Amino acid sequence: MKTKVLIIYNKVWSYRERIFELINEEFDLTVAYSDEKFKNKKFSFKTMYLPVKKAGPFELHKDNLYNIASQYDVVIGLSNLRWISLMLLCLRRNRKYKIGYWGIGVTASYENSFDSKTTWDKFRYYISRKSDFTLFYSSYPLERYIKAGIPEEKLFVAHNTTEVENVIKSDVNNKKDFLFVGTLYPQKGIGELLEAYYLLYTKRNDCPKLLIVGDGPEKEKIIEFIKEKNIADKIVLFGSIYDAKELSKIFAESIACISPNQAGLSVLNSMGNSTSFVTREDAITGGEIFNIKNKYNGIIYKEQENLADVMEWIINNNEQVHKMNENAYNHYINNRTPEMMANEIKRAINKSLS
Repeated sequence: MKTKVLIIYNKVWSYRERIFELINEEFDLTVAYSDEKFKNKKFSFKTMYLPVKKAGPFELHKDNLYNIASQYDVVIGLSNLRWISLMLLCLRRNRKYKIGYWGIGVTASYENSFDSKTTWDKFRYYISRKSDFTLFYSSYPLERYIKAGIPEEKLFVAHNTTEVENVIKSDVNNKKDFLFVGTLYPQKGIGELLEAYYLLYTKRNDCPKLLIVGDGPEKEKIIEFIKEKNIADKIVLFGSIYDAKELSKIFAESIACISPNQAGLSVLNSMGNSTSFVTREDAITGGEIFNIKNKYNGIIYKEQENLADVMEWIINNNEQVHKMNENAYNHYINNRTPEMMANEIKRAINKSLS
């Protein structure tokens, strides 16, 4: 009989599906979610709708979470201190289930840059001590948690990643365009990218196209920018693309994926598609930026640097950038596949049970 595992999340994110499928191969997995839009969706693993109610900045599950957790051998919770009922699960006396929390391990959000605040750290350490294991997206928090007295054997690094369906072997001669992939939020620096691109365009006749994949609040501003500058032949708006095969076709034409202010899972998506990721050193991240080694498998530029100059460097150093793209792909294949992430989560589950 398989070990019963419950993962308590907010959504069944598409980028997590493959990870959940791999975990389900070894365990009897149920993924609980609080966003009702997933209620009618079918998955290869079991799912459960657990609605929450808000109390100021906090969230509480409407169901008796302890009674539900008690039906499982191992529970993995989203590591978010604002989810009060979820955090309390590790404090229950005489609980029979093992419990761990899975997340970044430090403060990180659109409002707060990575590890910029330590306000909640004592609470994070307390929860980590009381739980059976803690899973991190990167190795960054490890040393800090160990210094805080959490036993190293309770800490696991399941490097954050996403599945890539790279169906096209990229021809380096076709990889020439700049690319942006993601929701069009102002926090991501899409405005900065457009201004940098236009500056480059005015300087060089051989300026490649800028491909933009995504939708969001900034879309109308982008359309206005294109009209104002009269560059509809140079900036291509694709809208949202969720099909991995279609996305890989666009990556196959792109020499670099640029996101000035955010370095999230797009870093791994780009690397898996043999494309270097370009971002600023203070970009919003959950730790994914640590995959980038500057001018080896991507580019991290300093705040005082002009993005247009970075983009021009890419044009002038095609051969080096193509080598960077190859290094990016090798990093993904050798270190960041979904199987590797799932295996570390499985290891944490098995270790807690032993």
